[in-house]
Amino acid sequence: MADPESVYSSFVSSLSIKMALSVVATGDEDPYDWRFRRVRDFGFKSHLLGQLRLQFPDANLRDLDRGFVDEAIIPTYSRCLQVGRPTLELVRTKVLGVRIGYERLLLPQKCEGRPNWCISLVEGRFFIPPSKEAKTDMTDDNIIQLLIEGQTTKEIAEDLHLSPRTIEHRIDKLKGRFEAKNLVHLVAKLVATQMGHREREKP
Repeated sequence: MADPESVYSSFVSSLSIKMALSVVATGDEDPYDWRFRRVRDFGFKSHLLGQLRLQFPDANLRDLDRGFVDEAIIPTYSRCLQVGRPTLELVRTKVLGVRIGYERLLLPQKCEGRPNWCISLVEGRFFIPPSKEAKTDMTDDNIIQLLIEGQTTKEIAEDLHLSPRTIEHRIDKLKGRFEAKNLVHLVAKLVATQMGHREREKP
């Protein structure tokens, strides 16, 4: 197969909005000279993804976010090129401070010798912006946990033996601390913060 288009042209139009496809030209000996090229981006609307696209253009790997390139591109692509067959993996990493998770299928050029390109088919799982660290006390922590579990203000008040008005007041303060626009945004940020804590606690 001389070019990657001969592989992806038959299915690229049928990808879901959660999927993206790119090609990395891998002919150069120095991986930092490999060139990333976006073929099809994620189809769903996202301000966060828009910012990442601007900061992650078609370019040589040396010109992209070095932390992401060193962690999530060069090692896996190098192994895939070495074995010369498709590789499927779950990736959890950071790009420009944004925590991302996705499943990635790598398809190296099928040829004799070293592949000159590798197709990456990605299905996104989560894209979480840097979360603001906010000080909380034990009551706040209880409220946060119950919000994440889907409890209403009234249910939280009953569980914590406090008045609904006190819970509402606490939630309003949490919105301010976490810079959340509304309750749904607050819960999303709280979940993201909890995920970030778990990532940092990993050995």
